[in-house]
Amino acid sequence: MTPSTNGAQRRRSTGHGPARPGSSRWFARYRWLIGGGWLLVLLIVGWLLFFGSDRAPLATPVGASAERSAAAPKAADKLPAVSLPADDAAHDRLTEWWYYSGHLQTDSGERFSFHMASFLRKGTLTHTVFHGSLLDHQKEKLYTEQARTAGNPSEGQRDGFDFRFGNWRLQGSGSQHTAAMAGKDFALELQMSDSAPPVLHQAPGTPVAGLLDFGAAGKSYYTSRPRMSAQGTLTVAGNVKAVRGEVWFDHQWGDFEAAQLRWNWFALQLSDGADLMLFELFDRQGGPVLRMGTYVKGGVTRALGAADFEATAHGNWRSPSSGVVYPVLWTLSVPSQGLRLTVDPVIRWSQFDARTTTLNVYWEGAVKLSGSHAGVGFMELSGYPPIREDRVNKP
Repeated sequence: MTPSTNGAQRRRSTGHGPARPGSSRWFARYRWLIGGGWLLVLLIVGWLLFFGSDRAPLATPVGASAERSAAAPKAADKLPAVSLPADDAAHDRLTEWWYYSGHLQTDSGERFSFHMASFLRKGTLTHTVFHGSLLDHQKEKLYTEQARTAGNPSEGQRDGFDFRFGNWRLQGSGSQHTAAMAGKDFALELQMSDSAPPVLHQAPGTPVAGLLDFGAAGKSYYTSRPRMSAQGTLTVAGNVKAVRGEVWFDHQWGDFEAAQLRWNWFALQLSDGADLMLFELFDRQGGPVLRMGTYVKGGVTRALGAADFEATAHGNWRSPSSGVVYPVLWTLSVPSQGLRLTVDPVIRWSQFDARTTTLNVYWEGAVKLSGSHAGVGFMELSGYPPIREDRVNKP
């Protein structure tokens, strides 16, 4: 043996010199470094999941998946047509949501309204968010609830979706749906069915039914079931009530960035059986992106372009908590259908504060219609910038 080999053997036999990787002495010597490394990994994963992954479907950071969003416009002509019920299921797309809103009543005439939604975001990490609200029209009391979880609870579902998490469930395939939520002092469970075909929203002159172009923000598929028959049970402050009504269901999916957009959305059920969706989309600076609508009556669907309707705001409400000013009073006109509608919120204080789950706020609430037609519906005002807290109470 050479002297160097003998020296190496002596160092190992006496326990001096560098420890071998994988030995107990090696782990003992570097345990703090190893532990610190794992802690750093866990912190990074936690930050990505709860903060850095995305701001969520209604307030997502612009750069989360820039390569997907940039590629979407180039592939516009190759995007497939909507296929249902397969497209009721979750997609491998950046942004997706399933949305219920509706008016309910009891046999004794008590009135309630609600919205319930599941948002799926596939950015750096996949996560799902749940939002819901319930309004007691008699007491003008608004209940809200929200939750967030990693992953996709509906993973693997085909020809439909089934989101289950805690007290939340949103499940549907074709014309049969179930929705449930529960929060402090309230709970709601509904079974819904639809006898009409789904509506595929389409701007006039565009090639694919159900596909909307949001410009630089990307593209979104958009389908609805505007008048699902609903029945179920509602619990308010311990009192259980049977309820029934009509529910508007929306499903949107695509490689689009909602954080780049601001919108006014109206989903209206008219007393003559017609259903009207109007959608005004702007960029964050207020520049126009897309104005369109859909009018459905007697099984006939008519696409509405920007020139086919007018939407005029004539009254605001300012949130005392966020400082956001929302245009909550509207006049909507669709001359071709003889419509001139006054839209009033059932209550003005219908801001949904989602800063704990999606880091944003938006106005979501029930509306009542008057003018040329009576009716009910829902309005959503999203993307309006908040005013700094130190300016909320200043003139």
